[in-house]
Amino acid sequence: MFERVVVNSLGMYMDVVSGFAKVIDDSLHPPILWFRGSNDVQYSLIPSLFRTKAKAERDSKINSTYTNLHYAEDIRTQHYIAKNFHLLTTEPSSRVEWLEVMQHHQVNTRVLDWSESSLHALLFSIESFFDKQKYNDVSRRNCRPCVWVLNPKEVNKRIVDYIRDNEDLQENLMKDLRLEKIAKNKIKKNIKRFGKVKLYSETEETSHIDYIFNLSSINDEILRDRNRLEKLLANGDVINPYYYFLSRIYSDGYLLNERKLAPLCVVQPYHSERIKAQRGVFTVFPFYEEKPEDNALRNFGINPDAMEQNSMTKDYLWQIIIQNPQDIALQLMKNGLNDTWLYPEMPVVSSEIENHRIF
Repeated sequence: MFERVVVNSLGMYMDVVSGFAKVIDDSLHPPILWFRGSNDVQYSLIPSLFRTKAKAERDSKINSTYTNLHYAEDIRTQHYIAKNFHLLTTEPSSRVEWLEVMQHHQVNTRVLDWSESSLHALLFSIESFFDKQKYNDVSRRNCRPCVWVLNPKEVNKRIVDYIRDNEDLQENLMKDLRLEKIAKNKIKKNIKRFGKVKLYSETEETSHIDYIFNLSSINDEILRDRNRLEKLLANGDVINPYYYFLSRIYSDGYLLNERKLAPLCVVQPYHSERIKAQRGVFTVFPFYEEKPEDNALRNFGINPDAMEQNSMTKDYLWQIIIQNPQDIALQLMKNGLNDTWLYPEMPVVSSEIENHRIF
């Protein structure tokens, strides 16, 4: 079960975050933690697409792993690309890159956005006290803010370990490669070897970013080498074999029949000044096959898709509950922080000039 901590001042908040980092690693190279602010402590860590009516339910009549949840993502992505392609100076190169852009413009996706900055997440959680136009007094009274804290490296390490030890999953993911048995066995050996030796640097210089992947870059690499991918994977050449499996699960949308694998923690190319300003990073959810017992859990108010319910993530999650949010908002403003940190855009800067106060 994840740990909850209550704070009632900015100083206490910073001390708690530093304490989490110290528990993980007390070196001069502190670990990277990710943060997500919410104005409601009861709001689960679930992406917006998974809150819709569409579910990943298999239809036995067509014997397909393509579900109505896959379609719900596809149709949104197709229309978003069609109507916004001309507005981007740099074209996203993959589906997950498009999902990141869509997520930041209020389209339902299976991506959950986080920040590498604890202060940005705190600002998000108490944003209503900085913006009188967007929020009203009722929303401020009902605000029960919190900040979620995640250790992305350890979550992804557990994902890699799970793939290493699950030969059935490896076998299913390699079906589209059309490999001979000998070649498949070579890839499985590479998976074991890569997973057990110190392939990931784990050195003092880069240990903080080990296991935190750029899924879009991985997809580009796989597409570039598609014609010789089977040989490269079998021979252990050039391509990290885990990249192929991660791409199949988290980008292609391979349907998982269990909810064991956690969302993948990824960095992505910045496609806007807003995402850059917010130090945006993301968790990409896989497609979990819907089971009858899942609906029963939802009826009891438990969402099986939530990160806090996942066995891989809940040991690397913390929740900081924010008391006295109005006072903390004032403390932030006194230290030069406000919603211009979240939205570096002209209307927000104009508002700061005219309304430099807490509501």
